[in-house]
Amino acid sequence: MLGRGQHKGSTSAQGEQSWRSLSGGSQKKRVQSPQARKRKQIRWFKIVGALLLSCLIFGGVVWAVIALKNREVPIQVTTPSKPVERLIFDTDGVLPDEWLGTVIELRRGLTLMEVDIHDMKQRLEAHGQVRSASVERVFPDALRIRVRESEPVLRMRVAGPGGQSELRIVARDGTIYTGVGYPQATLRRMPFVVPHVHPDGKIRPMRGIDRVAELLEDARRTQPNFYRTWQIVSLKHYTGDPDLPGQVIEVQSSIVPRIIFGLSTDFAQQLDRLSVILNYVQSRGNPAIKRIDLSLRESAAVQFESGRISTF
Repeated sequence: MLGRGQHKGSTSAQGEQSWRSLSGGSQKKRVQSPQARKRKQIRWFKIVGALLLSCLIFGGVVWAVIALKNREVPIQVTTPSKPVERLIFDTDGVLPDEWLGTVIELRRGLTLMEVDIHDMKQRLEAHGQVRSASVERVFPDALRIRVRESEPVLRMRVAGPGGQSELRIVARDGTIYTGVGYPQATLRRMPFVVPHVHPDGKIRPMRGIDRVAELLEDARRTQPNFYRTWQIVSLKHYTGDPDLPGQVIEVQSSIVPRIIFGLSTDFAQQLDRLSVILNYVQSRGNPAIKRIDLSLRESAAVQFESGRISTF
């Protein structure tokens, strides 16, 4: 007979069993010493430093490649020059070569690139006879100077520093200057001018000389023989202002003391009428004429020395 034994499935092991007993019991907590932490920090610093150094090296290589591709090659912008040895002077007028030496002074040994061509241009154009000037370098040792001169129209007498009378030239633009290089024949062809005096007592600026030049050109072209007798052009009643009515240009010739031209009528028409009058007077034995007024719109008035006045 079997007696009452122990429960089936039981073992001889005593007490409860758990996952901790199966795993060998509870693990100990890992503790790091200060030396270990320091070594770890040093290791990280080395890693970060290596990365930064690699980035710097890589960036330097990239920058060098870009700079090599885009590098600027130095270019010589100036041409080697020698001391100035020659002046090449061209003018459309009468200024002689020696005149250039009175305006331009170049010290010995001055190189072509040292010359201030802009200042030289201004000095040339400060002379009244020069309308415009250009200065350029001609390598290796020359300067080319080109001058366009003012167009002379009239001549006039002015009082010089010592009170003596001096000759001046009046250009088409009204500039008054000392003429240089004009032949005497050219000067004799230009009438003298009596300038308009402004309310302040001055004669400058001289306006409207271009209109006077038109009159002189028309007369020289259409009546050259009579034009040679013109001696004086008076601008006493001509300000040069086109808006002022009643202005006249008065001419004195060796044949007719006073010839008056108006600004409101075409000069060619007035000169045609003048030609008719002179032919008529010549056909009548050339009676002395005192005054011819061509400024009237539809006719001309002629006053003879005898006092008689005729209308044409």
